This record gives sequence, structure tokens and C-alpha cells, in this order.
Amino acid sequence: MNKLLAILLFIPAAVFAQGTTFPEGSTAPSASDIQQHLSGKTFDIKLADGTMWHVQYGASGDYDFKSSKGFSDHGDWTAKDGKICSKGNKIPYSCNDVRMKGDDLFLKRDSGEIIQFVESH
Repeated sequence: MNKLLAILLFIPAAVFAQGTTFPEGSTAPSASDIQQHLSGKTFDIKLADGTMWHVQYGASGDYDFKSSKGFSDHGDWTAKDGKICSKGNKIPYSCNDVRMKGDDLFLKRDSGEIIQFVESH
């Protein structure tokens, strides 16, 4: 019984730890690589709690954000080496670390959660 309890307590910790580190082998992209990856594209992003984000990045540096929980915002974004910075009308200014592995882009949220950008088609 104690072994089962220990295993059950360990599993959530292991799942949480995987969600807070970038994938092995991922690298910090240049500002131009980030710009090219995001500009003029729309992404669906699933959070660990099941919430969905829909983010459209304009080529002119603007973005539109919608959450499945009903929140939406519009603002400006810029790419820096290894970071995406944004400021919305409601969302405060923030710069978040990003990494790429192949064609996949990952961002570390302010909470520490790693999210993956999945392009909408």
C-alpha cells in the first residue's frame, strides 16, 4: 500500500516537471527566425489545464488573442533573440523565453509552463 501511494504521489510531480522544461535538444532561435515563424500566422495553443488559446500574429507587429475561457485582447509583439515580447490592451508587457526544436516553437509562460505553438490551418 505504501509503495502504491508513493508511486501515485510521484506521477503528478513527474508530469509537472515535464511541463516546465523545454524539450531536450531545443535551441534559442534568433529574432529573425521567430519573426519568420510567427508573422502572418495563427496558432492554437493548449494549456495544461485544458484551456485553449487562439493567437494571430500580424506581420506588422500586432496580435489578436482569444482564450476558450472568454478572455480576448489585442496588442503589439516583437521578437528578440530567444524571446517573444508582447503588450496588450489588457495584458501587461512581458518577454518570454522561446525555444525551437525542428519546426516546433515552444514558449515558457510567466507561470513556468511550457506551451507549444500549433499552427492553425
